[in-house]
Amino acid sequence: MSRESKLPKLSSRFSSASSWIPLLFLVMLFLTGGSARSDVASLPLLRAGALLFGFWAMLRMTREDWRRIRVPLLLLVALLAWMVVQLVPLPPDMWQALPGRETIAAIDKTLGQADIWRPLSLTPSQTLNSVLAMTVPFAALFLFAQADADEQRRLLFAVVGIGCASALLGVIQLLSGASSGAYLYRITNSDAMVGLFANRNHHSIFLACILVVVAMLLRDELMRKRKRTTVRAGLVAAGVLLTAMTALIGSRAGLFTGVVAFAAGYLSVVAAWRSRPAESRRAAVPAPGWTRALVYAPPLIVAGVVGAALWLSDRTTGLTRLIENDAVADMRVQAWPVVQSMVERFWLWGSGFGSFPDTYKIYETDALLQPAYYNHAHNDWAEIVITGGLPFVLILLAAILWVARSFAARGTRNLIKGYRGDVRLSALLIILLLAAASVVDYPLRVPSIQAFAILILILLCCPKPATTRGD
Repeated sequence: MSRESKLPKLSSRFSSASSWIPLLFLVMLFLTGGSARSDVASLPLLRAGALLFGFWAMLRMTREDWRRIRVPLLLLVALLAWMVVQLVPLPPDMWQALPGRETIAAIDKTLGQADIWRPLSLTPSQTLNSVLAMTVPFAALFLFAQADADEQRRLLFAVVGIGCASALLGVIQLLSGASSGAYLYRITNSDAMVGLFANRNHHSIFLACILVVVAMLLRDELMRKRKRTTVRAGLVAAGVLLTAMTALIGSRAGLFTGVVAFAAGYLSVVAAWRSRPAESRRAAVPAPGWTRALVYAPPLIVAGVVGAALWLSDRTTGLTRLIENDAVADMRVQAWPVVQSMVERFWLWGSGFGSFPDTYKIYETDALLQPAYYNHAHNDWAEIVITGGLPFVLILLAAILWVARSFAARGTRNLIKGYRGDVRLSALLIILLLAAASVVDYPLRVPSIQAFAILILILLCCPKPATTRGD
């Protein structure tokens, strides 16, 4: 065989193998990036891997790829630039005139060090950590932007598989006890089903988002001309598992997002069932009784599974926490006045990315002192203002406007009814769920959920045009 005839085959094999690289990136992310802490031992491996994957993806980017992601890329660059600016030392007079620096300036004066040049960030080491953390979103953007329609679908199935694996790992954690090696992180909710994460809230919110992905894929399967019974059954089983887990994990935020995700996903699947291709409907037309059973059985089955699990379990669940806990006694409610005062102080220039825990200690009242420290504002919208200031808010507003404009530019034809391959409504729901969860928590600070959100944003706003479309 001549060298010329071998080259196309080698190129085809390399292209086929390289299409699996984004899947490897996802697996690495969820094995090493399930915590939002800055001292996790797996962070060096995560960020080094993100750099390698990111550079590999950059070398393969075409001009069209760069054009499609130019807006999110510019937004990420702007965010990175603002982080770097916060690390630039400022003259003493300028720094001391900034709001929220009075206490530190008084300490410097007492120690006879009033002429120290300091950066805008109150915790430069944490801000530098935030700079290094940007390797993950950049790598995710470069990798996922190159995926065509088939590869995007493969990535979505992979995410569903990861979600189910995380749910099953959570069951193993519950059965094996708090000291089990099934927990991947040292600082974690050791009495809860955290799966591949360090925090039960993040686990539950992620599973609720994956439930929307399951419904999206199942809807597309029902609208196919060629039936794939095994795939459909697997997606239904995944939906039941994920729905039950969001209720059992013990997260109120996860319970809320899970209910919304199940309701929206169920409605989309029912709509797809009723609008199946004509050939599929003629091939098997169920009797009216069976039709009603197929429509109403899933919620009853899920309710039965969740009810049985709650009855057999004596542990705290999202539902029991919602009923039994007094909201006023919740630390997040008690700390809100302090968080609000910090927003009023730092809204212009910010206290520095990653600086919230240390800055909070300056303003923490005696009544709020406790053995555990308050690591985040538990309202990421407020923490964005505190740590990033007005520049970060403007970048975020630009991102929201870009998402809204991109969504509107593609039109609303067939949006509600939907058609196979149109993921816009489901992707928008996932973004809204993450945004709503950020009001009471901080899911988007977790590297793996960051990458997942970027994948969804690409599907929503700048997908790669489909080249093939099989039945």
